[in-house]
Amino acid sequence: MPSPTGRSYQVISADSHVVEPPDLWEKWLPEKFRDRAPKLVKDSEGGDAWLYDPNGEPAPLGLVSCVAIPREKMKWTGFRYGDNVHASVHDGKERLAVLDFDGVDAEFLYPPQRAVNSFALYDDVELQLAGIGAYNRWLSEGFCAADPDRLFGVAQMPNVGIDTAVSSLRDAAAAGFRGVVISAWPSGNEKLTRADDPFWAAAEELGIPVSIHFGLASQTAGHVPAEEAAGAIGAVTGMVKMSVLMVDLIFSGVFDRFPGLQIVAVEVGIGWIPHAAEMMDDRYWRNRTGARTMLNKLPSVYLKENWTSSYIVDRIGIQVRHAVGINNICWSTDFPHHGNDYPYSRETIDNHFTNVPEDERDKILAGNAARLYGMV
Repeated sequence: MPSPTGRSYQVISADSHVVEPPDLWEKWLPEKFRDRAPKLVKDSEGGDAWLYDPNGEPAPLGLVSCVAIPREKMKWTGFRYGDNVHASVHDGKERLAVLDFDGVDAEFLYPPQRAVNSFALYDDVELQLAGIGAYNRWLSEGFCAADPDRLFGVAQMPNVGIDTAVSSLRDAAAAGFRGVVISAWPSGNEKLTRADDPFWAAAEELGIPVSIHFGLASQTAGHVPAEEAAGAIGAVTGMVKMSVLMVDLIFSGVFDRFPGLQIVAVEVGIGWIPHAAEMMDDRYWRNRTGARTMLNKLPSVYLKENWTSSYIVDRIGIQVRHAVGINNICWSTDFPHHGNDYPYSRETIDNHFTNVPEDERDKILAGNAARLYGMV
């Protein structure tokens, strides 16, 4: 599928990640904030780890830096920059070589969530904006600059109020970002309200898809150990959290007010979506009068018109792809997190797409992402 620059895309990962380089904060964060920046320390095995909270535990690199590591050797601790942490996790030029070897044409890149969320936890608004701003600048001007037609950053939005959220969205669009990701409702409120509407309006106006990766911070009750968040528990809770957000956004009438708004449900799979759509429609018909909830369309229609979901491994989802919506599915690698199949992504794809027509395969692997993000 050709882009406006003439580049052809056959395989696009709609959800890949970066890991912060060891010198990110030193180079990109304003000097006045560096004493409160994440610190590189050692883990229990002498590997590198980021200390995001001075009173917390170090966060090792292992399972977010899995590049061609056999599954039986995957673990959190003992991984070091410049040693067994592959440079492609934080260097754009090295990432391009990995993409070439894996047969992937382009990626949409999501943040190291532990890093950006650490700034979001600070009550200091100026510090949060500086930290998230430093990350977004590094992503755009550093990592993705290696090839802006293959490496597409998804800008992290701050959580300090609706005016700043809207201005940050506009700044991201002006900087060339094709998508943004939120970790909280744009207003900063714990629940979705009409106070978030200016952000949705701006996203619709600018044609910028808004991603939600796994869930929102307000859905997290207490600390989830990293070993769980990166494993089976995280995979299951992600789709549970996203189903709640789908209900919130659809039944609150957001898409009636902003019919052009596009939401991307990232890394939550697709096989569960047809059942969720059926249940939403059923409950809407049964309860709309008593609940005084009147929508312009059935909930399932909004899922087809306003939502795109990405998956890594979901054979059931591909089997029920027509119930999900052929135009609403994007494939992803999750590279370099431990769920990725590098360097065998093409093999994983072929195993999923047995007896799938070529035109449907093309949409899921590249066409849907290209259309969603204005690459065609």
